[in-house]
Amino acid sequence: MSWRARDFSGRPDYSAHFRSDITEELRSGRGFVLLRGLPTDGVSIERFVTEVSALGRRFGHLLSQNAQGELIGHVLDATSSEPTPRLFRSSLELRPHTDHAAIVLLACWNAAESGGETILASASTVHDEIRRRRPELLACLYRGFHCHRRGEQGPDQEPVTPYRVPVFSARDGMLSCRYQRAVIAAGHRELGHALSQSEIWALDLFDEIATAPENQVRFSLERGDVLVLNNYTVLHARTRFIEHRDVARRRHLIRIWLERGGLRQVPLEFRLFPSAEGIPPQPGRSCSYDFEKLYREDPVGSGGMPHL
Repeated sequence: MSWRARDFSGRPDYSAHFRSDITEELRSGRGFVLLRGLPTDGVSIERFVTEVSALGRRFGHLLSQNAQGELIGHVLDATSSEPTPRLFRSSLELRPHTDHAAIVLLACWNAAESGGETILASASTVHDEIRRRRPELLACLYRGFHCHRRGEQGPDQEPVTPYRVPVFSARDGMLSCRYQRAVIAAGHRELGHALSQSEIWALDLFDEIATAPENQVRFSLERGDVLVLNNYTVLHARTRFIEHRDVARRRHLIRIWLERGGLRQVPLEFRLFPSAEGIPPQPGRSCSYDFEKLYREDPVGSGGMPHL
């Protein structure tokens, strides 16, 4: 997989042709584009968020990212100031996964002192390599798994999806992917439905292929960089990082989830909640599932996590 960088220094109001070119790259090209040069000098973080939000709206409408209804996600290490079960709000490694949106946009306000590399992997590469090596394992990935809703479900909803969320789906000749091993392991544990040996083999092989260096693109997001990716075709991850001692320079990315029709025909079961992509607002609720505990207590089903 190769990557593509585009420069829009000094031109936040870039042309419709430029925007169309990016959208086509997301839909039928590599599935991601790296934009460089979003102005940051003399700009406050509030202004930066406003510009990133405006940029995101050029590609779709913003989705709620949690039960609090937040449209803007702040990806930083918050473990010293808040108890959090969300690994993206830590300095820990994140392995390849997809989010609950059609498009994910990540904009860099500050990079880490060291580490925190962005990692991308092609879902098609993972699928095709599984088909080459263990084709019999694809059936359970197409069938899918029950996924934990992390405590963000509504009062009339189950804590785990009553339907199976496919890992792979093929429609109109186009492959799509939805994958988070942690919510799969948590969902089946909550239901008391142990993953079968074949399912564990399939998940292990998925992770093995997605984390193989030859199947990844790695790069560091720098201040002012904006990564836009098709969340149905590209898995993303990051390496563990070391933070700056200066709080003002700590690693800080802005995350936006976007809904956009036309990227892929995907099954409704891709949704963690039946009403829409994203996580619908649920007043008084928040993510309450301790995934670090899950990794420690169920290393087979969860696949474990290094350095926890």
